[in-house]
Amino acid sequence: MKEEIKKIDSMIEEFKKIMDTIYYARGKNINDRIVILSAMIIKKTIDILFMSKTALKNYIITVQISLLRLLCDNCLALESVLELGLVKYMDMINNKEQVNQIMLTEDQNMSDGYLKRQVSQKYPGFDKLYRFACEGVHFSKQTLGGVLKKDINDNLIIDVEAGNKELKDVIFSNNNSMMTICKVIIDMLKNIIKKEEKR
Repeated sequence: MKEEIKKIDSMIEEFKKIMDTIYYARGKNINDRIVILSAMIIKKTIDILFMSKTALKNYIITVQISLLRLLCDNCLALESVLELGLVKYMDMINNKEQVNQIMLTEDQNMSDGYLKRQVSQKYPGFDKLYRFACEGVHFSKQTLGGVLKKDINDNLIIDVEAGNKELKDVIFSNNNSMMTICKVIIDMLKNIIKKEEKR
């Protein structure tokens, strides 16, 4: 458990360092769109990671998977920035517009499904992780498995106590998936900064 928590703490510190680097590199300009976008993504990611420690310590797999889905959503947001450009994306936020309102073709809007496919092309396996996280958020066979347990006589029983300590290996695996998604977020953020600096 200590090693898993250490992974989260190390990732939080890495995000803080990245934010400091971006902030100072951009002249500590809080009006700079790159600074604002980076702060939004990094703050949300750190908040998610902070809460994931509580879920991890208490073996609360349902919350952990929901937090994993939120991390995946950060990737979708970053993909929409890469496709739309930072100026348009930030204008949409300021105007309270949703990216899924943008029609790419007559039949395709910029939906989560579309963005997921785009991220998966660059980061193979993302779509599977996203699908797994979605199944955990919505009621599914995965959710059902969290409430059914076997008693000492091997009979199935309902258990609604907080946490699923018997799923320790899965919980640790999910934590590793969160670290992988964090690396994707970092890479995507760096790509956005490179792209914007060339404009």
